[in-house]
Amino acid sequence: METKGPAAFKYKQEGGSNVLVWVVLITSLIVSFIATANLGPWWLLGLLLPLGIAIYLIREGMRKTLIIAPRYLIVGDGIIYYSTVAKAQLDRRKQVLTLVSERGKRLAIEAEKFPTNARKDFKIKANKTAKFDKVCEKVLARLSGVTPDIIG
Repeated sequence: METKGPAAFKYKQEGGSNVLVWVVLITSLIVSFIATANLGPWWLLGLLLPLGIAIYLIREGMRKTLIIAPRYLIVGDGIIYYSTVAKAQLDRRKQVLTLVSERGKRLAIEAEKFPTNARKDFKIKANKTAKFDKVCEKVLARLSGVTPDIIG
């Protein structure tokens, strides 16, 4: 039996800015190098702080994705299991797919939040629409496999 891994798409999810974290990272790198040069090699242990901050930033960058797995959907920090979806509503005009769980949690996927490298307006629109359609097709296919009557 062949198993497929989850599909991942870049997606601009709302979240806090990491400007302060970047400032602390750069400052701690500079201080660590100056302290190592002037005070001795034991100050190299001070590089653990910038390393921890860099790992944090990399993990935060990973949360800027939309992951479609066989049993669940992850959008940023939000996760929704297909078996707990009570209603799925697709608005093609606004290009928004809204999933509502049994507990009332709403998860919206919008076409405008898919990044693109295109520069012309018509190409940007076409790329975002194509990516949104591809994601919707995958999510709705997985939802219809679990509970076919919730798609509205």
